[in-house]
Amino acid sequence: MARTITGHVHFEPDRSMRLVLAGPDGPVDAGTTRRSTELGRMAQDAAARIGSGPADVSLLVDRPPWLRLGMIVRMPASADTGERPRHPYGQVIGFLPVGGVVVWHPESSAGVHAPEDLVVCDPASVDPRIVGEISGRTGVAATFE
Repeated sequence: MARTITGHVHFEPDRSMRLVLAGPDGPVDAGTTRRSTELGRMAQDAAARIGSGPADVSLLVDRPPWLRLGMIVRMPASADTGERPRHPYGQVIGFLPVGGVVVWHPESSAGVHAPEDLVVCDPASVDPRIVGEISGRTGVAATFE
């Protein structure tokens, strides 16, 4: 039977992510990364160092301190080549405990994004029709700070 280990991801001031696992003798620093996609590998590597046999690692991720509900963000281009939105802007509408940021886009609905892939935008720098369309649909005023 696999051991269960809990890991916690903390955001550093430079926006890197520090992973700390709960070890049998106290916290184990598993290192830092700038990419969410590396966290699973880092957790498994650290789990292998602190015990023998297979391990199930559950990660809890802090909310990124630079992102807040209601913020307008620029999202990465869609990986789906059939989807061609008019603009890359959406609004932060939620956070998942495993690290994903839920962003609503008026043309493609809600999607989950890695926090490092989102760029916060001042709503005043975005076409007011787009901000109005986003806020009108979510019912949440666009915020910047």
